[in-house]
Amino acid sequence: MQQGKCYVYLIFLLTLLPFKLQAQLPGYKEFRPGDNNTRIFSLLRSSNGYLFAGTSNGLFKFDGISFSKIEINKPESTDSVTAVFQDNKNHIWIGCNSGRIAKAIDRKLQYIEPEEGTPKKRITSFVQDKEGNIWFGTAGEGLYHFYNNRLFLVNDENGLSDLNIHSLAVTEKGEVLAATDQGVNICSPNGSKVTVKVIGPSQGLPDYIVTSIFPAGKNTFWIGMQDKGFCWYDNGSKKVMVPVAAANWNKGQVNSLYFTHNKLWIATQDSGLLCYSAVSEKLLPFINAGQRAVGSITEDDQGNMWFVTDNNILAKAASNALQVYPIYNEAFYSTVHTILVDKENNIWTGTDQAIVKHTYVNGSLVSKKYPVQGLDMKTDITSLYQDQFNNIWIGAMGKGAFVLDPATGKTRQLKEAGTGNSILSITGRDNTICIAGLEGAMVFELTNENAIISNEYHFTGYNKIETIGSNYIYNVFKDSKGRIWFATDGKGLTMLNKGVYTHYNEASGIRDEHIYSVAEDNAGKIWFSTSNAGVYAFDGKTFTNYAVKEGLSSLLISAIRADKLGNIVVVHKEGLDVIDSKTGSISYINAAQGIWEINDDLGAVCTDAAGNIFIATKKGIVQYEALQGIIHSPKIIIESVQLFLNDIDTAVMHHFNYDENNFTFNFTGLYYSSPEKVFYEYKLEGLYSTWQFTADNSKAFPKLPPGKYIFKVRASLNKNFANASEASFAFEISQPFWRTWWFFTVALLIIGGLLYWYIKKRERRLTQVQELKNQKVKFEFEVLRNQVNPHFLFNSFNTLISTIENDPRMGVEYVEQLSDFFRNIVNYRDKNTISLQEELTLLKNYLYLQQKRYGNNLKPAINVSEEEQKHIFLPPLTLQLLVENAIKHNVVSKEAVLQVELFIKDDCLVVRNNINKKINKEKGTGMGLQNIKSRYAMLQGKPVVVSEIADYFTVSLPILKR
Repeated sequence: MQQGKCYVYLIFLLTLLPFKLQAQLPGYKEFRPGDNNTRIFSLLRSSNGYLFAGTSNGLFKFDGISFSKIEINKPESTDSVTAVFQDNKNHIWIGCNSGRIAKAIDRKLQYIEPEEGTPKKRITSFVQDKEGNIWFGTAGEGLYHFYNNRLFLVNDENGLSDLNIHSLAVTEKGEVLAATDQGVNICSPNGSKVTVKVIGPSQGLPDYIVTSIFPAGKNTFWIGMQDKGFCWYDNGSKKVMVPVAAANWNKGQVNSLYFTHNKLWIATQDSGLLCYSAVSEKLLPFINAGQRAVGSITEDDQGNMWFVTDNNILAKAASNALQVYPIYNEAFYSTVHTILVDKENNIWTGTDQAIVKHTYVNGSLVSKKYPVQGLDMKTDITSLYQDQFNNIWIGAMGKGAFVLDPATGKTRQLKEAGTGNSILSITGRDNTICIAGLEGAMVFELTNENAIISNEYHFTGYNKIETIGSNYIYNVFKDSKGRIWFATDGKGLTMLNKGVYTHYNEASGIRDEHIYSVAEDNAGKIWFSTSNAGVYAFDGKTFTNYAVKEGLSSLLISAIRADKLGNIVVVHKEGLDVIDSKTGSISYINAAQGIWEINDDLGAVCTDAAGNIFIATKKGIVQYEALQGIIHSPKIIIESVQLFLNDIDTAVMHHFNYDENNFTFNFTGLYYSSPEKVFYEYKLEGLYSTWQFTADNSKAFPKLPPGKYIFKVRASLNKNFANASEASFAFEISQPFWRTWWFFTVALLIIGGLLYWYIKKRERRLTQVQELKNQKVKFEFEVLRNQVNPHFLFNSFNTLISTIENDPRMGVEYVEQLSDFFRNIVNYRDKNTISLQEELTLLKNYLYLQQKRYGNNLKPAINVSEEEQKHIFLPPLTLQLLVENAIKHNVVSKEAVLQVELFIKDDCLVVRNNINKKINKEKGTGMGLQNIKSRYAMLQGKPVVVSEIADYFTVSLPILKR
């Protein structure tokens, strides 16, 4: 970035005082985004106050000191940005030379790629209609707009008069105005369809080629043209009006327009930057910026105008609040001690033996001199004032007071008794004229007779009055309540109210009794300046002092005035300090904004009928206009919040883990008038509560402990932050989970739950064991009862007798098996589970006894490997009971063989038999199966499944493994 100075030229034709003036553009500074080859195509001021520049090297954001590039999501793209826009959701859009468009998302530009594709021609401008749809113009393809996320083209097929779109604007009804090479096209959208009407020369437009459109308020617009300058267009009545200042236009093509504060700024191709007042309907004095062509224009929050020159410089000109009238050269300036702006906005200056009226007509100055009889070359004219009859009152040092009738040019000296010879100031309100001087003061009350200056004036003289305190009076001021205030040299301030004098001096709290100037704000507070103690505000009870500590730039104050917003303007040699009368905050207008080398005479400051303040400077008369919406203090913005130097989304991220604790805050106090003079204070509530001063715009906080925090920052120009605005970011760093209340609560609940679970589990286990014992007893009882019932014994004994008769040796074996069977029942009765191998041993004993009875009509099939038999467990006598149950309920004969199978399926030990139901069923208690189910439920919790499907009765036992 390079900064420089631009010397500019202005030639004015003066009737009596012709000269050629070379002047420096007020507040002028130059900036470059990138190298000298970077071209600037468009400017935008965003809603938060930043300036954006679309260039041949991409999009840049500018804070008054440096440029930062906004990257595109495809870094290989180096497309020129020819249009920049911000929508109603504060998203930044860009249009490129290639026809592509992009939108800023998450701090980066991302290309928009609609299904319909994007233009192939340069994007020239953007606008958003009332429905929120984005429109953009092209250089040769016509006009595009989005509707329902679809992109539609408006061209000559829709009635567009020309495909070259230079500028866009939106009317109150939501119509889109397009500036083209064939007039203004009024585009009325209805969904995706658009109807077009054309405003051209046949409708009153001075020129076909329209280069710029800018809203003027109330559905009216300013229109810039190629050859015919500019005009005003009322979209409601469809009327076109050409201002007198634009008639016979000879200043070249209008490149762009910008309307603000009733001023139309006009960027031209041949005549630099011009300014037209919509109030006076005249071109204001302008200064050609050296480079003939000026492009895009915008305004910052301080009212400074920014524009692009034809050598690709971003330039800043004086604030909109300032207007410079270079009406004299240095020799003439040395004779000026007082100025006046009359009711017709003519500027009057006092000079040797005369006063001069200066009038601007479309940028050209006409001056007329009015000699004052009785003055000589050594006389200083110290004060000028215009009364209600438009006559000019003139105060001179050593020569007294004079009155001039501007209509006739005649003057007369006031020789009424008591009029002093050395006049310091003349002020007034309504029909009252107040004159202050070295010999006291005079207060005139005018009557209708005084419209003619030759008639006698009536006044009251205030000299040698002890209650005033001194005859050396700098200023006499009449306030809105009719009170008269006398500012004395060394005797303080005296108020006269209904014949009663009240004296305010050091005893009242005023540190300096040399009073120079008095003013009144809109709230009725009286303000006055002193020789070396600054400014005081008096509300009728309390004096409030404003000095260097409170932010004043200088104590060498020449005068104070109240502007039209009620602020107090303090004039000193370095510039203006503007005190907000409501808050006490102070802002500054000085050389950085275009005021320098101020005349420190008391009469070199005046106020016009509109409340604008005029100050005589070495470079000309400067007009200061208090403007609504202008920010005279830095606007504090938290640029970004970084976690471990990575940007975070401050809109959604406010809670962080305990180890996410390294924060950096980047902030800016936007103040384009003097960005280098911004200072900051910050604090991190939750860590410390006192403000810390810094000139840096970044602050890091490493290793923050867990807690709730609010980072606050504020900016000031004078290190007085009492009324500075603040920006803040609240966030919370969580405790480690093992130190949180919920963790302790959950831990206690878990410990308590585990203890409760353990106790309950133990109770359930004991209950289960007891229940298992009971079930086992019942089971043993059931087995023993079944095995010792008379029917079983009868069958066993019959089998034994038959065996002994046929085969005594086999009978002995049968008795041994029967004995082993009953012995095993007794041996296993105390065990909860036994292996399948042991259970099968029991089953084989039982089957041996039964097969001796049924022979081959009972066929068991055991399909479980020996290895599996070792690892599968089950309650003892389970299989014997199930086989016995099968024999009990089924016929076993040669014709009806009973098959009992044992196998493993789906993690279950399955016992299955075919069904040959007996005709006469044996009665059973049902306790056997129920006992088995209960024991398995207690041992494992899985159910025993009993099913009777088709020809099979099946019992599935969950496999138990030890």
